[in-house]
Amino acid sequence: MKNRKATIKMMILAGALMTIVPACKKKGCTDPTADNYSSEAKKEDGSCTFTPVNWYSDVVVAGVDYKQISGDITVNHTLDGASKWLLSGGVFVKSGATLTIEAGTTVYAANDGTTPFLSIQQGGKINACGTAASPIVFTPVVDAPTPGSWGGIILNGYAPINTGTTAEGEGGTGIYGGDNTTDNSGTMCYVRVEYAGKILGTDNELNGFSFNGCGSGTTLSYLQAYKGSDDGFEFFGGTVSLKYAVSSGNQDDSFDWTHGWSGNGQFWVANQGTVGGDRGIEADNNGDNNAAAPYSNPSIANITLIGADDGDASNQGIKLREGTKANFLNVLITGFPKRGCEVEHDITLGNMDAGSLTFKNAIIDNVNPFKFTTSAGVDASGIANFQEVGNNNSTATDGSLTGFLSGYIGTTATGAANPTSLGAWFDNANYIGAVSTGADWTFGWVKAL
Repeated sequence: MKNRKATIKMMILAGALMTIVPACKKKGCTDPTADNYSSEAKKEDGSCTFTPVNWYSDVVVAGVDYKQISGDITVNHTLDGASKWLLSGGVFVKSGATLTIEAGTTVYAANDGTTPFLSIQQGGKINACGTAASPIVFTPVVDAPTPGSWGGIILNGYAPINTGTTAEGEGGTGIYGGDNTTDNSGTMCYVRVEYAGKILGTDNELNGFSFNGCGSGTTLSYLQAYKGSDDGFEFFGGTVSLKYAVSSGNQDDSFDWTHGWSGNGQFWVANQGTVGGDRGIEADNNGDNNAAAPYSNPSIANITLIGADDGDASNQGIKLREGTKANFLNVLITGFPKRGCEVEHDITLGNMDAGSLTFKNAIIDNVNPFKFTTSAGVDASGIANFQEVGNNNSTATDGSLTGFLSGYIGTTATGAANPTSLGAWFDNANYIGAVSTGADWTFGWVKAL
């Protein structure tokens, strides 16, 4: 009887326990924004799935489908070569994000009342590498584009400049500058920018390519700036280097540097058109303080600068001014109606005398090959200059030295020097000019004027 009572008590206790233990909650996706949201689920099990939201807009322009991008890019994205991409307004690749562009991709600039441009911000990166057979092309969407139709490509880095710790890019394209000489803004190769360089106002112009405080970790090669309304390539400080570049028909300077650029350049071609055009190279240190540090002090080898008369006879091959330093080697200049090379301002002339501005192994076949001018505008041709015999420079005014030039192609090894003497970054090229006979690196991807 006692055991029976104990058994009954245990059964009653077990039943009571069974009545107070809650039932297991149903698991599932509890996020109402998910594709597989379950209203019956009481406990999240991590199974939610979401349809990706496009970071671009599908638009139709003149009956053609485009993927339009604008504003900030904050995570990694890719522009694929199978799609037509459209830039509307400023597109900013923000810090921590990388924009990849596949070979053969064409990116169009919208004609919608905005100023399209692509700006890589400090800490952001671009990975845009085409091939000679499949270059990446940036061009306006209109059928008959004109120079200045859009803003071009801007890279903003953390490398030093000499106008302060940081600066704001022209056109509100981003902050640049810092103390990281090896900063990396990404890589570009076989990229052509067409009809860029939109002019926004006085001293506020965008270029084909603008490299603002870019560091030496950035890799640039095989780039063409075609028929822009301002400069083809411009360097605002920084330490980045550029190899294999063509500036064609740009209406201001073909290549321009200022504010302490100290990178390298090799195999550059400037081919000016008869509409606009100023200098093949305009080289400055700092207009407000010619002695500002860090100095603009690049090394440049194997360049071909081909001028044209745009009607006002003011075009120059190279103008070195405002305190710049530099080392030039294997230079070919021809066809500029005003002069081949001018050195201007006292500090710039002092750099030349001190050996920190050199010009060697050059062929200048041009009206008025050289000119030297003090800050007061006084002729300084009597001072030690680039025409010294030891510099191995050849000059003429009648075209007799450049009969070998055909398009971009020239020259012979006569009078050339080995560019590796300027540093390990340079390739050995035993000829004067940018492109040698039998090795035309412009073939297939460069657009002719």
